[in-house]
Amino acid sequence: MSDLKTALVTGADRGLGFAIAKRLLGEGFRVFAGKFNSEYTLLEDLQKDYPELYIVELDVKNPEHMKAAAAEIEKISGKLELLVSNAALMGMRTEKPSDVIDGNRGFDPELMAAFFMTNSYAAPMLVDTFLPLLRKGEMKRLFFTSSEISSVRLMRRTGSFRYGMSKTALNLGVRMIYNTLRPEGFTFRLYQPGWMKHQFPDGSLAKTAIVDPADSAKEAVRQMLEDRLDEDRLVLTDYLGRELSF
Repeated sequence: MSDLKTALVTGADRGLGFAIAKRLLGEGFRVFAGKFNSEYTLLEDLQKDYPELYIVELDVKNPEHMKAAAAEIEKISGKLELLVSNAALMGMRTEKPSDVIDGNRGFDPELMAAFFMTNSYAAPMLVDTFLPLLRKGEMKRLFFTSSEISSVRLMRRTGSFRYGMSKTALNLGVRMIYNTLRPEGFTFRLYQPGWMKHQFPDGSLAKTAIVDPADSAKEAVRQMLEDRLDEDRLVLTDYLGRELSF
């Protein structure tokens, strides 16, 4: 076991998670990157340049995947400094019912449950599974990727029920984790990454949306590595460094 700081990043196949993993490697971290989508090989390509990148199979809906990843981190590093809970289900290319209320199409409870399982409940499951390793680390920092549509106060949309509600539930879950672990010295980052461009398997980015995942990751890593003067206050911050209502 080495003295390298160790981070786990979920949803690291592409986009923000991939960019965060790459930047943390550049900061000298050993990174365990959660892989879910076999269509993407960006992590495998990155591994050629960074021997301290470890790819772990990690569907955040699967407790057995979490246990296996924890066992590997225990074996290789013996501790975990930073947990980046980033994996999310955002939407389908061909939208099914249950994302709008119009009295005609109806809601799909199984699809809604899948969003909540991935976007909301996975976070406390991750923390609970990796807490013994996090307690051994010095940094004790937890990072959660939220969304601009998670704020009850700022919500103006009439659709995106699955994603919006599940991310609002995530915020509440993070608050409860904060209430539980802040007294132990854990620190928290709740982050809104912006409307990011979709990343394709070849690494290229879609022309739609606004934010390059690499740019959002740069700000995310800055926030997750820098200490704040007000760590006793849980805040939601965005990719421009602003504090948002949630």
